[in-house]
Amino acid sequence: MSSDYNQSMGISSFSLQILRLTLIALLAFSGHARSAELTIVTEHLPPLNYEEQGEVTGYSTEIVNAVMRNANLQVPIHVLPWARAYQLALTQANTLIFSITRTKERESDFVWIGPVSPRQIHLYKLKSRKDIQVRSPADMRSYKLGLVREMASSKELVKQYAIEDKYIDYAPTVDSNMKKFLVGRVDLVVSQDWSAAYLMKTLGRHPDELESVLLLDNKHQYYLAMQKDSDPVLVQRIRQSFEKVQQSGLIEKLRIKYMR
Repeated sequence: MSSDYNQSMGISSFSLQILRLTLIALLAFSGHARSAELTIVTEHLPPLNYEEQGEVTGYSTEIVNAVMRNANLQVPIHVLPWARAYQLALTQANTLIFSITRTKERESDFVWIGPVSPRQIHLYKLKSRKDIQVRSPADMRSYKLGLVREMASSKELVKQYAIEDKYIDYAPTVDSNMKKFLVGRVDLVVSQDWSAAYLMKTLGRHPDELESVLLLDNKHQYYLAMQKDSDPVLVQRIRQSFEKVQQSGLIEKLRIKYMR
């Protein structure tokens, strides 16, 4: 296009340059916006995170909602079977997952935002099952174990005690695992203590019906984490927001609300 034509159209070369720069900036911004789209996934693990009457709620969920508000982000939370949520958080950039156990094996797989809760994992039997006697980890092999696929507690137990698949019945969720346990399809169940008590109540049973036969782990915590290739700007925004929520005192208030 000649300069005479530009001038006749009322467009100077300076204006064209500004237009080009503006278009480049808009394209770059739109590309960044797409790359920074956030996905949030969790599992049904009450009272930390669970779905009730179509609404995602729970102790950790309320923390995440507060973090999102603080960061001025509006993102729906997807409740999925743990194996699926975990796979998404491993492979899809800009995915936030909670409540996830921070372990040595997972350390380099995620960007760790911050801790939300201590974690105690027990091996339970029903008190009424007098036929079950577990005095040491070796005794587990005499019974059928109920585990949730891809959960850290399941992986830790299998690895630490070299439990073969023939002794294990895997479930996709913690509630389906507990239901199988209560109807006798499995003899022992691995569960976080708060989750076990909550599930018993929601299933119309009393937590006192459970008996912990082994404390399997109390050395880890539950965290919020993001996929390791996530946008650093987005990660920093969420991390700073989490720190503000920590300092606000909300986490302790929620601990009292859900866990006492």
